[in-house]
Amino acid sequence: MDELRKIAILIYKIMVIQTYQYLWKTYLKSGTGQLIIPSETKQKLSYSTTLSVWPKEMKAIVLSNKKDTTNENEICLKFVNGHLYALQHQLKQYQQELNIKANNFQGYTISIQEKLMTYIELNLNSSLSKKIEHQVELIHYDYHIQALQLEYFQHKPNEYQKQLMIHICQSKYEQETSEQEYEFLKQKIAYYNLPSQSFDSSTISHHPLIDS
Repeated sequence: MDELRKIAILIYKIMVIQTYQYLWKTYLKSGTGQLIIPSETKQKLSYSTTLSVWPKEMKAIVLSNKKDTTNENEICLKFVNGHLYALQHQLKQYQQELNIKANNFQGYTISIQEKLMTYIELNLNSSLSKKIEHQVELIHYDYHIQALQLEYFQHKPNEYQKQLMIHICQSKYEQETSEQEYEFLKQKIAYYNLPSQSFDSSTISHHPLIDS
């Protein structure tokens, strides 16, 4: 039972890393103009979908400790790639540990691992996945807002028109953020209202191989 717990913890750590990789890969796609795939977009867009747009919240964090921010794109790109490298390095370590423990656990099968992964996703990783999905949706929305704003500025509006556009975009982003936060909170409440299921009482922990 103790060894299975250790395996379950490693699987959980792997799933957490992979969830964060999804978020940071989305940051990278947005910042390198690969976030929007035209063939997968239902509506026709009036602006370029190959613009490099770093999400403003992420950019604010990255640039907060930088004195020289003349090359924002290079700074953000280096930071995100570095973070992705660190996540991948950590992921490989956990996967190697998992392989060793799984190989030394007599009777351990793919079926048991799939059951563990399903249990962990439903009971432990679900809240984090929803949170990250919520952040990814905001990244997409922020991209569209910033791309539309940049396209508008190409038409050389006067200062009043510029400020009006900035205000409108900011208001729309705040509205979307509020709506997304509301939906996320509803999902969290629904999740926490589900009957809790401890690992000890789960069907996995009572597998014949574990009870023996």
